Amino acid sequence: MTEKPERTELPQGNLLERIQERYGSLRKSERIVADFLRLNAGTRLDSSITELGRALGVSEATISRVSRALGYEGYPDLKLSVAEGTRSKSEYANIPLEIDGNDSLVRTSGKLATLLIQALEGTQRMLDAHRLEQAVEALHKARRIVFVGVGGGAAICDEAAHLFIKAGFDATSYRDGYTQTIISANLSAGDVMVGISHTGTTVTVADAMLLARENGATTIAITSDASSAVANAGTVCLTTWGASQHVVPLYGDFLEGRLSQLFLIDLLYVGLLFRAGETTAQNLRRTGAALEDHYRHVARSK
Repeated sequence: MTEKPERTELPQGNLLERIQERYGSLRKSERIVADFLRLNAGTRLDSSITELGRALGVSEATISRVSRALGYEGYPDLKLSVAEGTRSKSEYANIPLEIDGNDSLVRTSGKLATLLIQALEGTQRMLDAHRLEQAVEALHKARRIVFVGVGGGAAICDEAAHLFIKAGFDATSYRDGYTQTIISANLSAGDVMVGISHTGTTVTVADAMLLARENGATTIAITSDASSAVANAGTVCLTTWGASQHVVPLYGDFLEGRLSQLFLIDLLYVGLLFRAGETTAQNLRRTGAALEDHYRHVARSK
């Protein structure tokens, strides 16, 4: 007797839950469709399958496969689900909608891991090679590198300055508007200011970047909104992945946004190391030796 093939259970639940469950099994082109659906959950989707495929740069067959993979009969059924919206909003501000307080911690960890991976992949897809090269070249030629951010963005700025200092670059980080204004007023051609703001609406960062740019410095914006004030203040803008859920000012945003920012900082750092060559390699060796001597001395003094 021939055994029947094992039946694959179709995902259940709302659109976001279905995407969460099946995302890992989707192909690269199919994930583009899934990311679009996730970002537009709860809004009316008027595009035909042909129009959507053209907008996303994928085939109609890809969209149909994603529809079926998510448990829908086809694209029309999927469109209805997109318009229906998502489950009720969490009582916690800016917690991703996929995270459910009723889940076990192990299931929650799986969801978080998937969300973080999606954020990095989304940021990677949005990278502009020319802008990236511009940013690295400006940093390579810079006499001084200044990182500015507020709140969670400031923490990324501190980490960035720490990385760059160890490689011998003149890098500093400032997190309050008063000091950011003072620094911007004293920058000039040959200096670089990097402004970090997930929403792009941080007024002090945008103002500091504009002032630095007016004084001749190169400004690099790292934000999820390419049309924001911070983005417009940048000589160069590097865009990170952005979540579909509205981010409430002062409540902080998702960890995915911070991870995407850190990813770009590390990318700029690695690119700069390779561009500078042996000089930075020597600086890192010198830094390592100095730290080793420091901690050996501390150990002896105990």
